[in-house]
Amino acid sequence: MGGMVPPNLKTKEGKTMRKIILSTVCGVALISGNAVADEGSWYAGIDGSYSILGKEKAKGSTLDLQSHFNDGWALGGTMGYDFGVWRLEGEIGKHFHNADRFAITNDGGLGLGGGSVNATTGKSRLTHYMVNAVYDFAALSDDNKVEPFIGAGLGLGDLNMKNLATAGGAFAHDKDSVFAYQMFAGLRVPLANAFEMSLKYRFLGTADASLQDNLGNRFKASYGVHDIMMGVTYRFGGNSKRAAAEMPQPIEVAAAPEIKEEIVPEPVVEEPVQAPDPMPEPAAGPEVDMGPYVVYFDWNSKAITAQAQDIISKAASEAGKLKEIEIKVVGHADRSGLDSYNDKLSLARAAVVKQALIDAGVDAGVITMESFGETAGEVVTEDGVREARNRRVLITLK
Repeated sequence: MGGMVPPNLKTKEGKTMRKIILSTVCGVALISGNAVADEGSWYAGIDGSYSILGKEKAKGSTLDLQSHFNDGWALGGTMGYDFGVWRLEGEIGKHFHNADRFAITNDGGLGLGGGSVNATTGKSRLTHYMVNAVYDFAALSDDNKVEPFIGAGLGLGDLNMKNLATAGGAFAHDKDSVFAYQMFAGLRVPLANAFEMSLKYRFLGTADASLQDNLGNRFKASYGVHDIMMGVTYRFGGNSKRAAAEMPQPIEVAAAPEIKEEIVPEPVVEEPVQAPDPMPEPAAGPEVDMGPYVVYFDWNSKAITAQAQDIISKAASEAGKLKEIEIKVVGHADRSGLDSYNDKLSLARAAVVKQALIDAGVDAGVITMESFGETAGEVVTEDGVREARNRRVLITLK
């Protein structure tokens, strides 16, 4: 059984498919622009690339050669919606490369010559329209705030080969629309206000294009490009995800007390009264630190760190000093991600802390548990911001 062959995008069926792909890219941008603000944030970005096209095959019934292109450059733009961990975006971009030489096995009667022949003219231009899915990992540390990410996309590529020629003759001047795909990985870091900067590597390839040479014969042309990309992203409706967490919080200043003139009464001389014998002091009970104890978590995690375990052990130790005790465990999350996801995450954090208290010797029957999702942060932030102080569980003894 033969494999699936992509439709020729120059046919009626192919043109319909081309419209569907372009509409999908535009639709992703429109959906991003109209997303509900309290469920995430939407963004737009631009990037520039150092682009390596290298060797591309051209093969027909008689024509057989490799086109070598000089390193070029690319420009692109994205608009997308950030769900917290996942992003969905539409992308439009263009690549620019100039021909260097041709390694010719068979010139197909075009008079190009044989062997390695320098190109006299020739350009490769690819315009791509993609829909990308991007996964964001947690920051490498809370200090440097660099966030890794990976992604992939599918879409359409308009490939245009212009005036490919050697001193011996012209080769081709034609274009085709083909399926395109890409994979990429990179790092991003917040800048001032609502901006982020990214650095990433990308491979972008297409299905073979069907082109026509100067004698009217069809041939297949491959295309695969490697890009080193640098970009800037603007996040609408608020600060960049982590930059907002660096903003200092306002501190309330207590009002100065009102000073009133004090009236000193005349001294009264009283007869001394014999003081009664002092009552014996009651025996002092154990000193207990009732908390609250704050346990912090890494982003998008319910794992208990070594530092958090020390805090839980301290709370369990203090609770053990009292015969009658009630312990309240309350979970919280920051505002990155969906509300529904953060509700579950804050509850899961409370559950692991409760279990850690039980493992430390606390009776499960004295522990009550609740969670507030992202609604009761220690620090007020914009939606979509990752704030370490809001990823916490409070332990209170009563």
